[in-house]
Amino acid sequence: MNEFECPTATTVLQAVDWAARKLDGRPGHVSPAGHVSRVESELLLGEVCASSRLGLYLDHDRRLDPLESSRFSALVDRRMRGEPVQYLTGRTEFYGREFEVSPAVLIPRPETERLVDHVRPCLDGVHHERAGSPAVRFADVGTGSGVLAVTLALECPFARGYATDVSPGALEVARRNAGNLLGDRHRRITFMQGSMLAPLDARGPHALDLIVANPPYVASREMDGLPEEVRGYEPRLALHGGEGGLDYHRELIDQAPRYLNAGGMIALEIGAGQSAAVARLMADRRAYGNVEIVKDYNGLDRVVSAQYVG
Repeated sequence: MNEFECPTATTVLQAVDWAARKLDGRPGHVSPAGHVSRVESELLLGEVCASSRLGLYLDHDRRLDPLESSRFSALVDRRMRGEPVQYLTGRTEFYGREFEVSPAVLIPRPETERLVDHVRPCLDGVHHERAGSPAVRFADVGTGSGVLAVTLALECPFARGYATDVSPGALEVARRNAGNLLGDRHRRITFMQGSMLAPLDARGPHALDLIVANPPYVASREMDGLPEEVRGYEPRLALHGGEGGLDYHRELIDQAPRYLNAGGMIALEIGAGQSAAVARLMADRRAYGNVEIVKDYNGLDRVVSAQYVG
């Protein structure tokens, strides 16, 4: 039997146990009490059986058929080699909703939810001041899978969004997520291919109330030190932020005043140790006020935001 072949005639529960042991034994893998490996095993088997994790346990004594066993073994093998679970299942959760992901997009991290929480009051406030007219507008720059744009459209149904990305593959994923989660309301987001804010040039100056982005922020010297399952599988374009990691932050901070209404907000996710430098870039631009560094729910600096003074 192949090392990564699930034993024949195994039950659902036995298959989960087998995979969790395999995944827990990966070189260099640390999983407290096997919890992470077990969850990953449940997600992979759930993908094979078209079942939720709860559903697996309700059907725990059912024996896998040969095709299910083969498919499960193949997924466990790929996970053992480092391929992220989210790419293996094609799904991830963000802000309590399920989003499609693929190797064309960065896997959304839970920490990015803090960015949504930080900017929602901005959109709510503008909407209240205008009493609904003109419409509140935001841009999600480098949208990737579209989690920021789609989540803001769902949480702030009065707002219209623009989502830009240089990657056609990423935009395809983002459009599908908008269609799946927004349904008939998906047209409230306009998806546009191009670099940074350039696709919005046709909309004219000062058309936005919010610019939000999770730009690439890994410095060149840090790329080789990323975990293999990040460095080897996630798109480099969505990770590498230039020599110092702030090339895209610098460009957005410089460009944003042309696109923001007076009082509009720019809010950018950052990496570890970058908050002071990004805040300084905003202050030095002399177009912003109320520069703020926001911590995530783990107490780490995660977002830097400012208001365009007009």
